[in-house]
Amino acid sequence: MEATNKKQKGDRGDLIFYCCLVALPLLQVAIFYFYVNFNSILMAFKSYDRLSDTFYWDFGANFSRFWQELTMKSSILIDAFKNSFIVWLFTSVLGTVLSIVFSYYIFKKWALSKTFKFFLFLPSVLPSILLVIVFKFFVNEAIPEYISHFTGNIITPLLLGKDSLMPTILFYNVWVCFGAQLLIYTGAMDQIAPEILEAGKVDGVSCVREFVSIVVPIILPTVTTFVIANVATLFTNQANLYAFFGDKVDYSNYTIGYYLFVLVNNKVDYGKTMYCYASTLGIICTLIAFPLTMLIRRLLNGKEED
Repeated sequence: MEATNKKQKGDRGDLIFYCCLVALPLLQVAIFYFYVNFNSILMAFKSYDRLSDTFYWDFGANFSRFWQELTMKSSILIDAFKNSFIVWLFTSVLGTVLSIVFSYYIFKKWALSKTFKFFLFLPSVLPSILLVIVFKFFVNEAIPEYISHFTGNIITPLLLGKDSLMPTILFYNVWVCFGAQLLIYTGAMDQIAPEILEAGKVDGVSCVREFVSIVVPIILPTVTTFVIANVATLFTNQANLYAFFGDKVDYSNYTIGYYLFVLVNNKVDYGKTMYCYASTLGIICTLIAFPLTMLIRRLLNGKEED
C-alpha cells in the first residue's frame, strides 16, 4: 500500500511538473498565434472609421476592393503577385539548385572549397543592414566606376536603373539565401555512408553521376523540407526591398510581402485605415499558398517514396 501511495504521489508530481513546463509555451501560442490570427481574420470583415477611431462590421467592402484592384488596368496587385512568384522562382528554385551544387563542391573538398564556403556563408552571420549598405555601394558606386574606367562608358547605378533594379535585387536575394542551406546540405552529405561512395568509385561512377544518382536522392528529404518551407513563404517574402529603399519603392517592383508591410507600416498615408484590407489580402494569399504548399508537399513526398 505504501509503495502504491509513493507511486501515485510520484505520478502526480510528474504531472504537475509537466503542466508547469508546457504552460508558458502553450500560453504564448494561444496569445501570439491563435488570438492574433483570429483577430486578423475578423478584421477582414470590418472597416475603420477615422472620426470615431473605431472598427465596425463591413462584410464585403474589403473583398470588393480586392477584386476592383485586381481587375484594374494598372494594378499594384498584379505586379506584386507577379514579382512574388519571380522572387520565389529565383530564391527557392534556382537558389536551391545552386545551393546543392555548391554544397557538393564543398563536400568533395575541391580547390578553394573552404574559400567558397566562407564567402557563401558570410551573409548569414553579418547584420542584414550592413550587407545591404555594402551591396548598395558595390552595385551603385563600384561597378559603374570600374566600367567607366575600363571602357569609357557611363552606366546608370544598378539599383537606380529601371531595367537593372529587379535583376540586381534577385541576385542579392539568391546570394544571401545560400548560408543556411549550405550548412544543412553539406551536413546531410557528410552523413552519407562512405561505403556507398566508395562502391560508386569502384564501379567507375563519374562525379556528375555520383551527384545525380547517389548524393541528391539521399539528401532529397532535406531538400524537400526547404522547398516546402519556401512555398509557404511565397507571399511573405519582401525580397529585402524595405532594407534597400524603405517605403520609396516603385509600385511596379512591389512584392505581396512588401505591399502588406507598407500598408500597415505607413502611418501617414495608411496606418489603421489599411489594417482591414491588409487582413483581407493576407487571408486570400493564405487560401492560395496553403493548397499550393500541400500540393508541392504531396508531389515531393511521392517523389521520395519512388
